[in-house]
Amino acid sequence: MIKKTLTLLLVASAPFIHAQEKCGTEANTLKLIEKYPDYAKAREKVNAETKNWIANQPNHQTKTIITIPVVVHVVWKTDAQNIPDTQIQSQIDVLNKDFRRTNIDVINTPTVWQGVAADCEIEFCLATTDPNGNPTSGITRTETTTNQFDENGNFSVQDASSGGKEAWDVDNYLNIWVCNLGAQGSGLLGYASMPSSSISSNDGVVVGYWNFGISGNSPYHKGRTATHEVGHWLNLLHIWGDNNCGDDEVTDTPEQETDNNGCPGYPHNANSCNITNSDGDMFMNYMDYTNDACMNLFTNGQKAIMLAAINLYRPKLIHNTCSNPTNVINMSSTNKKLVKIVDILGRETNKLNTNAPLFYIYDDGTVENKIIIK
Repeated sequence: MIKKTLTLLLVASAPFIHAQEKCGTEANTLKLIEKYPDYAKAREKVNAETKNWIANQPNHQTKTIITIPVVVHVVWKTDAQNIPDTQIQSQIDVLNKDFRRTNIDVINTPTVWQGVAADCEIEFCLATTDPNGNPTSGITRTETTTNQFDENGNFSVQDASSGGKEAWDVDNYLNIWVCNLGAQGSGLLGYASMPSSSISSNDGVVVGYWNFGISGNSPYHKGRTATHEVGHWLNLLHIWGDNNCGDDEVTDTPEQETDNNGCPGYPHNANSCNITNSDGDMFMNYMDYTNDACMNLFTNGQKAIMLAAINLYRPKLIHNTCSNPTNVINMSSTNKKLVKIVDILGRETNKLNTNAPLFYIYDDGTVENKIIIK
């Protein structure tokens, strides 16, 4: 659903009317807006920049797969918080299935929305090269004395001085922190930093240890918290627009009165918001608050926004690989030969467009990201 009456900044700074928020992204965004003036100004421009990118990329839905290198920072005080590698890998598997729409529960998508349910063509893998060029498992482990972290900056898991772990290069990795955000069922499940042309040094996603990956901690046991928060990291709003009958800036999601919890039956909350809508809420969308077992889709409109976010604000991820993030590629070879130049959509080009990222691919496997400013 899309309206023209609200700006993203207003949405981000709206009063928090939902008690016991499961997602702290709204609060985290407001904190960043208050703390960093450049981020506030950049976020104001995101809606217009995103719409412009989508309008000028009519074929954005049918491009090659983007693979995002992930580093998972496990920050733990108790043995239970120090989750095993297998649980971390299970979360990567969930992200891949959810973003590629290969999750088994796609059969639960109501027929009316099968046509807009999207294969987002985004994949994730644990990084195998760290920022210094050394081999890595893509997992760091930090023992802490901090009992509980939060999204308000009082005890930030992204800050070593608070007992947390500093981010790896945010331009080249998706940083995910796994830590204690509170006891199971206490409210907060996770949060993320939303993109703009001003990216903070602690950019990434934070998820509670007990609801990360596949676990026995129902109803948040299928890894959908991370799917939801990575959606925010790629510029998706909550499906109800964080307001009563608000605006999520997506063209193919129905207008929704508020967040949904539990596991509703279809159709749910039909004809709300004073509109005729017999299908009701798209409660199975990953950007709602329903139980993990009830979530099963992103839409084509949400896919377009996420691809725009990568191209506009996280462009180094486009030609990244797990084994060779672009920031650690050896650029010193003087004998390498240019193989081709591709644009942000992976199309080979000979036109050196100004103010747009181009990727120079060489015969030694290196890639250079260049922008000609005019």
